[in-house]
Amino acid sequence: MSSARRRGRPRLGPTVDNRERILTTAREMFSESGFERTTMRAIGRRAGVDPALIHHYFGTKNDLLVAALRPEVDVSTVFAGIAEADTSVGCEFVHRVVDLWESDPQQRARAVALLRIAVTHEEIADRLREFFLGVATGVLGQFVHADQLERRVALVMSQMLGLVLARYVMRVPGIAEASAAELSRWVGPTIDNYLFGEQ
Repeated sequence: MSSARRRGRPRLGPTVDNRERILTTAREMFSESGFERTTMRAIGRRAGVDPALIHHYFGTKNDLLVAALRPEVDVSTVFAGIAEADTSVGCEFVHRVVDLWESDPQQRARAVALLRIAVTHEEIADRLREFFLGVATGVLGQFVHADQLERRVALVMSQMLGLVLARYVMRVPGIAEASAAELSRWVGPTIDNYLFGEQ
């Protein structure tokens, strides 16, 4: 019998959720050692799986990083009924985004780590940009004026990314300690202007 490794799809363990094990291990190791010093081989060794299985599920290390650190958000639930709120769409959007970041410290830490890495890694920045643009378009697309739609959504995303970076990464005084309601009153009108304002 040949001892050569069989080619094709890596064998899955019969009782273990290998994908979740890989994601959990990747989060731990990216947090402990950073992105550059963490290898797919090391993740596979700690997770007890063949590194080929990681490539099968996630592709490259960049893909694995995004999958491991990107927050798990049910956008339809978080932003349901946004137009029926007592405040403007912009104010309600800001309030819900901040509430989302505040509600789950573990997921917030993962998202902040991903933002930090995206600043210096172009491919990861591309993936993250696609995610945030997709969320903004999905939530606000029905409210945006048709003229300059793509630019309007991009400006909303840039405003919210700036707010998140100032609050959770740079810890800017006046923003870091503000409540969701306070931030929505200050930033919401700017979002409304991006969505509906005359250009």
